[in-house]
Amino acid sequence: MRAAIVYKPDSFGVAEDVRKFLESMGVEAEICEQSRELESYDFIVSVGGDGTILRTLQMLDHCPPIFAVNTGKVGLLTHADPENFKDLLGKSVENMDVEEFMRIECFANERLIALNEIALLTAVPARLVEMTISVDGVEIERMRGDGLLISTPIGSTAYALSTGGPIIDPYMACMLVVPVAPFKLGWKPWVVGADREVVVSIHNRPCLAIADGHKMVEVQPESKIVVRRSPYPARFFRIEDRIRRIAEMLKKMD
Repeated sequence: MRAAIVYKPDSFGVAEDVRKFLESMGVEAEICEQSRELESYDFIVSVGGDGTILRTLQMLDHCPPIFAVNTGKVGLLTHADPENFKDLLGKSVENMDVEEFMRIECFANERLIALNEIALLTAVPARLVEMTISVDGVEIERMRGDGLLISTPIGSTAYALSTGGPIIDPYMACMLVVPVAPFKLGWKPWVVGADREVVVSIHNRPCLAIADGHKMVEVQPESKIVVRRSPYPARFFRIEDRIRRIAEMLKKMD
């Protein structure tokens, strides 16, 4: 069995501890760069925060199971801390109990993929972008504002939460459409089925399409951005009672 270990720059020491622990279990472990080569490993250990996981996933379509050791701030996607990872990681590797979470894809000049959200934001600071939003060919809204988010259920506790969106059970199959600072009273988020196709038409000025806060492309006026469920889910080692863990982590943010 082969494991890849990725880490954020200030966490190399913890990554080394993970490597030594895995090798003591008979697992061939290697500290790696974040690249598509990670797809060839049996599983990945991410040492960092949620951002480290999201950056890693940007590189991957076929995702090996991920176990995450939190050395970041929040760690909603992580499994363990540096102090307690050995027991939890050991059990995860022995059981190989894996769960999947949907990702979404955006087609805007090039393909973007996201676990949390695709953000469509005005490219001109403090200037409103005008958009029309359609779901399966049915127009649901025309708005002006700072932009729009299309989020997954697991991403509902990320950027979408700070813009007033609801918290969604991460095991549901749906997408969340949330405006960012809309210049309109009464605009509410939409929750649509995971198999719907969301099309956003940009009208008056360029906007930026951003996947999970990392990969970004500029989209010109009169362009259409298509967002749909990705055929490539993210795979994680199962966390027992994940919803309870998310609730506890969110309370720490109050």
